[in-house]
Amino acid sequence: MPNFSHYVSELIKFWNDLGWLANFLAVAVIMLPAIGKIRAMMSRRRQKRRSVTNTKMNSVSYLEWMQRVISKIYAGRELVSLYGKKYPAIILRPGKKFLYPFSDLCHLASTDIKPLRLSRLQKNYLRFLGDSVKRPKMKGFATKEILLDEHGKIVAVHAQATNYQQNLVTAHILEWELFKRYKKNAEITDDILSELKLRSAYHGGQPPLQAVLKPCDAFPLISVQALVIYKDYKDPNSVMWKAIIAQRGENVAIKPELWQIQPAGGFEVYGHEDDDLDIQLRQGFDVRAALFREYAEELYNVEELSFRSDGRDSGSILAEPHISQLITLIGDNKASMDFLGIITDLTILRHELSFLIVIDDPDYCRYPIIGSSEAKRMFSLNMAELKTIFSNQNVHSSSAGLLQLAIESDRLKSLGISSSLETADDGMP
Repeated sequence: MPNFSHYVSELIKFWNDLGWLANFLAVAVIMLPAIGKIRAMMSRRRQKRRSVTNTKMNSVSYLEWMQRVISKIYAGRELVSLYGKKYPAIILRPGKKFLYPFSDLCHLASTDIKPLRLSRLQKNYLRFLGDSVKRPKMKGFATKEILLDEHGKIVAVHAQATNYQQNLVTAHILEWELFKRYKKNAEITDDILSELKLRSAYHGGQPPLQAVLKPCDAFPLISVQALVIYKDYKDPNSVMWKAIIAQRGENVAIKPELWQIQPAGGFEVYGHEDDDLDIQLRQGFDVRAALFREYAEELYNVEELSFRSDGRDSGSILAEPHISQLITLIGDNKASMDFLGIITDLTILRHELSFLIVIDDPDYCRYPIIGSSEAKRMFSLNMAELKTIFSNQNVHSSSAGLLQLAIESDRLKSLGISSSLETADDGMP
């Protein structure tokens, strides 16, 4: 019977016969744990770098500088103005009343996703974002053109298919470019636009205000956002209207730690990154369903709606209990959903379709507002508290625009809510 030394001898012979492969395996066994540690260390360093940069981008000095630059480049359009503060965003109002379920608001011009060759700067930006971007290849819909009537009011939105990464490197990167210019040189020159190469490319030689309506070789993902105001019946002695608002988390890719009206998010397909069928894009082109998804995900943490992990039909969105409840309330005239207009965040040149949801039902307030992973905190605020937050905190410019439109709306005026949100001096926000 072979002894132990024989087995060792055979093992050494076998290892020697493997030659270069044995050496490779030996190195791999030693290096793999080290590689994992290096990757984790690099991820922590990128996260710390993002945190430091985001803090500087939320500073008063930078925000004031950015507001001056944006006002200079896009002079001539109505900027968002709320409680004595101006925001780097413009307002577009509807030219007609678009009715629920808003099937005539958006039109899909193309389902083809154009190839995009990334520049060095765009690659650096993606590295800067790192793992804060969860699904870069998720399909969605970008603004192709916003059509206006002779009065400058919205007629329709034409869209084209895109993915989230294309949106990041042609739209969100514009604010990063602005900040890099601020760090290098804070002087606001007459030709500052020519120094912003990516923003100039988005404009495509068009006048700045026209470029806002028709991006050139850029894929700004359309967003949807809604102010949810509901009547809170939990305390019978103090029934009042409340609005839902969130403070964004520290490690989200976009606008960390700012206060924001939620639900708000991209007009994306309910699917998987690998989905590439034309029918999936066409079925997913439903602005109401996109808003409902954000509603369930961001208010009630329905994570299964963030992306489709199995083969279920996209129509199953409407069967989710919170969404189904809202649809029923709308059908029973206990809730309403109005399209208010489009807010365009000029720092990133993305367009947010903005809605107002009003709910008056005693059972509705019994469901707790949970929030999602993107929110640091969720709040249901009465109108005085809402006004205080928007007056004193750093607020997402698109949210400020949404609240401005909501205050102006016939719906809130008829309910007597607008008056409690207006300023005391002139009755206007």
